[in-house]
Amino acid sequence: MRKKWLLAVLGGLVVAGGAAYVKRDALAMALLARAADGAMSRNVMAELPENALHVGFCGTGSPLPNRDRAAACTVVIAGGRLFVFDMGEGSGKTLSLMGMPLDKIEGVWLTHLHSDHFEGLGPFTLQRWAGTSAKTPLPVSGPEGVTEITDGLNAAYRIDSTYRIAHHGAAVVPQSGFGMTGKAIQPGVVYDANNVRITAFSVDHDPITPAFGYRVDYKGRSVTISGDTAFTPALAKAAKGSDLYVSELLSPRMVDALATSAQKAGMINRAKIFDDIQNYHISPEQAADVAKASGAGMLAFTHIVPSVPKPLEFALIGDAASRYKGPIKVMHDGDLISISGPDDFETRNLLNR
Repeated sequence: MRKKWLLAVLGGLVVAGGAAYVKRDALAMALLARAADGAMSRNVMAELPENALHVGFCGTGSPLPNRDRAAACTVVIAGGRLFVFDMGEGSGKTLSLMGMPLDKIEGVWLTHLHSDHFEGLGPFTLQRWAGTSAKTPLPVSGPEGVTEITDGLNAAYRIDSTYRIAHHGAAVVPQSGFGMTGKAIQPGVVYDANNVRITAFSVDHDPITPAFGYRVDYKGRSVTISGDTAFTPALAKAAKGSDLYVSELLSPRMVDALATSAQKAGMINRAKIFDDIQNYHISPEQAADVAKASGAGMLAFTHIVPSVPKPLEFALIGDAASRYKGPIKVMHDGDLISISGPDDFETRNLLNR
């Protein structure tokens, strides 16, 4: 009896599987439609408390190749508006996949003019323009020299823009919204409106100069983003009292190991680069010292060098936890930290939904 029951069940599964195979095209289209409905109607902003300050990580990688991390990009969400800091390769795609409404972006602020911090601007600006029918160019602010970058990218994408307008029409892609406008800024307050204040401060990334970090204040909450920098006491001063300190991370012992491997393989140039980069980036222990001295409520690491498998990420931070007793996190693309109050942090990943 048991054998007959089992055979009947197996027979039913075979029949069901056969029917599913025959209708696989219809099933595929149904699944696509369902996924598209969910993606098109997704409204991440509606899920976020407006009085909280939110910090998203749209690019946590570095110039070193990594399939899981786009290059440098951090987005701060305050009062229903988006403020983007750096736009490295691939980060614009991540920002979109996180469900961020591109029409809510107030602008992009570059920390410095290393290519891994701006080379995503071209494709991202195109997506914003076509995806939102933007009527004004994307504002891009940064150190002296930023207009050379924005003007160059506008020139590179000009021909493409004529094709988009000819194909879709000016109502969908208005000529007035194409491209970006560059603005060189100096240290100090660079944005102050709608309860949001952004302050740029100088960092030590010599010979890349000027280079900036940024602090964002909103309704009593604050985040400080270091950008790429060597350690200086000025970092703690800029971050004083911040709820969240976002620092780059370079593990000297791991980079030393990469340099040794490059030497063994006869890659002398690459070995020298691994040696050189250590003198203008901060170590995790030094970043922890900044977080402690500033009184920051949490330390978040981004711009990870080098990339390692997730189970090994604990080794990236070295002895940082012995020097700073607050929460420390190595961030990933798609992560979002919501700050609702002192020591009130909620972390989620908007790509894993």
